Amino acid sequence: MKKILVVLLVAVMAVSLLAGCSGSAVETKTGVGTVISISKSKAATDEANGLAQADVTMAAVTVDDAGKIVSVDIDCAQVNVEFDAAGALTTDLTAALKTKVELGDDYNMKTYGNAVAEWYEQIASLEAWMVGKTIAEVKAMKTYEKDASHPAVPDEADLKTTVTITVQDYIEAVEKAIANAK
Repeated sequence: MKKILVVLLVAVMAVSLLAGCSGSAVETKTGVGTVISISKSKAATDEANGLAQADVTMAAVTVDDAGKIVSVDIDCAQVNVEFDAAGALTTDLTAALKTKVELGDDYNMKTYGNAVAEWYEQIASLEAWMVGKTIAEVKAMKTYEKDASHPAVPDEADLKTTVTITVQDYIEAVEKAIANAK
């Protein structure tokens, strides 16, 4: 979360500098939005540990006075806690947690998921696509259902070869960030 706030502050300063250089003031607002899901959690059985998984999607977004996205930073913390059938925790609670951006290549989407790019690379493509658009334009993105785990994969020419992840939570987090922008 600290990384997103640092990036957010840098983006706000950069926009402020550019506005000062252009001779006309550009009004911007910045906000943060989150979406939390626990839908991938599983109960323990005699054969397998249970899993409490929280997927926390975060977005920091700066918009101009016309509502166009000036900058956007998206990240996701996927926090897993395992427990046995008796309810005892089996996860190391002292282990360092990293977001998907912080994991970088170690998230291993290309290795284990046969993805076209790692998660951080795909989210960077999505962020770049969003810049210059309003939230209405972002929400109008064409998507398709690749499978049950991927119900909203971009079906836009600019994204088809670079973003194969499902995007509904990222768009929702961006929408919340814009609604929270001040």
